[in-house]
Amino acid sequence: MSAFTQEDRSLLADSVDRFITDAYGPDRRAAILKSDDGFGRAEWARYAELGWLGIAIGEDHGGSGGGLAELAVLMRAAGRGLLMEPLLPTLVQAAGALAAGGSAEQQAQWLPAIAGGQAILAFAQDDAAGDGAPVTARPDGDGYRLSGCRGFVLYGAAADRIIVKADLAGDTALFLLCPTAAGVTLAHARSIDDRPVSDLTLDNVRVAAADRLPGGDAALLDRLNRMAALAVCAEAVGAMEAANRLTLDYLKTRTQFGTSIGSFQVPQHRMVDMVLAAQEAAAITWSAIGAAIAAGTGGPAIRDAPVLTAAAKARSAAAARLIGEQSIQLHGGIGMTEEYVIGHYYRRLMLLETLFGGAGWHLDRLGGWTAAGFDGGDA
Repeated sequence: MSAFTQEDRSLLADSVDRFITDAYGPDRRAAILKSDDGFGRAEWARYAELGWLGIAIGEDHGGSGGGLAELAVLMRAAGRGLLMEPLLPTLVQAAGALAAGGSAEQQAQWLPAIAGGQAILAFAQDDAAGDGAPVTARPDGDGYRLSGCRGFVLYGAAADRIIVKADLAGDTALFLLCPTAAGVTLAHARSIDDRPVSDLTLDNVRVAAADRLPGGDAALLDRLNRMAALAVCAEAVGAMEAANRLTLDYLKTRTQFGTSIGSFQVPQHRMVDMVLAAQEAAAITWSAIGAAIAAGTGGPAIRDAPVLTAAAKARSAAAARLIGEQSIQLHGGIGMTEEYVIGHYYRRLMLLETLFGGAGWHLDRLGGWTAAGFDGGDA
């Protein structure tokens, strides 16, 4: 159970907002976008100094002992500020996998390094919709051999280790992979929102037995995916709130026919729809996060958590598309230029919409559960 209070979470959000205002303005972000890394190394070190990177890591490993609620606060603020750093794969997926499924030695090596900003970890798996190519593992003496492909590995080029999902004799296994090991190939690109991504190819790669996460099974991966989906929802809420604010400011200042375009009925109605969509996404996201936290303590919430997570992702994905598209429509063509930040929010929202399943995929899951009579399984 997190020892953080609501006041602590408010202070965390204020800390991120102040940093964005003071040190993550348009000029700095433009420089980061043009850099080879695609994110700020200096900013990553600063996040560690501010305590953000250890927010959900246990105190025994140099963190603050928070959990999903604190990660959601951080991700929401990151969405408002369009932070480019690898928060999702390192803090949510990799640190979550190590904390829940890693050995004592793996935790001691990597969790303090993450909290201190000395390590960046990536995560390679098929996404929630099951579109990834297979990776298989087979025993090889006192270790394993991995072969196969994984696409769209966020921040793979910068990772000190990549946690790779593999099929091991029909079971799910997770491995800590060194990206410079023999047989590893990474093809680098940028996503629609300029984030660095990589396609990973493994050709008979040797992995030591000590690099397999002992608790890295299908159940752990399912919990991690739900946690990551909620983190994506929280980031999307922050990005939607910022996009709405920018669009409303534009409607108030842009004039046509001698008056602000915000005085016309059609833009007003669209703006109302956008605000309501963001509020609905926020409400169901926080409900799902609450259920997920309660499920960790047992009880009836175990049944509710996966359903609410799917509902939150479906609603936030639909809201992200609505707000992204309408914000560009209301800005006009200028909204898609590099100089206008609203275009960057639009592209980020388009990616967040699809990560860990889009609206249609999650609605299909909810429909299937309803028809079958959901009993808490197949979550």
